[in-house]
Amino acid sequence: MGSLAFPSPVIPGKEAAPAEMGARLAEHPGLQDFLANSTVSLARVYQMTTPMGDVVTTYQEAESMERAFENQANDASEVAQLLRDHVKNAHGIDIATQPPPAAEQWLEFSEPAGSRHPGLGFSAPILPGKTEQLRSLGGETAGARKAEWETLNRDNGVTLHRAYIISTPMGDFASVYFEAPDPAEANRRFAADASDFGMYFKKTVADAFGIDFNQPLPPVRTVFEAVRTKETA
Repeated sequence: MGSLAFPSPVIPGKEAAPAEMGARLAEHPGLQDFLANSTVSLARVYQMTTPMGDVVTTYQEAESMERAFENQANDASEVAQLLRDHVKNAHGIDIATQPPPAAEQWLEFSEPAGSRHPGLGFSAPILPGKTEQLRSLGGETAGARKAEWETLNRDNGVTLHRAYIISTPMGDFASVYFEAPDPAEANRRFAADASDFGMYFKKTVADAFGIDFNQPLPPVRTVFEAVRTKETA
């Protein structure tokens, strides 16, 4: 099973469009067929207002991410066409002609055999020259400081935590996704975390993003969520 989170800046004046489309897709009778054909098992979409405008972060899990993006770009179903029209209208991106996001995962934490919880996703640009710093931090969380990384997540109530580096013509972005019984509370606890590793982690990512992670994130709105219940075609 693959996974990916990626950003889509919202065109000024189109801030209401993601939630409107999310509601429309959630009620569409063809949604389950579309998810099955795409091999997507979970899709969650979030919107956050930033000083640079609204940014949507999409998180997906699929048996084949390649097939998921191919289906979204080429499928003839009404759901796929609605999705393509929405992305072009609200984000200025023609997914029928552009390649999938160039992405790499740099953070991973998940409780073994844990139940799924509500999620939260956000994206931010990486400051020039700081991408390698995030890769290095990711290597630490998977290696010498893995136990501390796991403790940081558990202490803050996080059950799944993933992050991805996305290469775009505008520079590198990072998209972050995590799950917790109460994601907003988990974020508040992370901001207040004063453990040695917590402070080191927040200082490192703050240097890469220019964001003070000792403060909670701005409000993040869930604009769409879908879980596949139909078997893959």
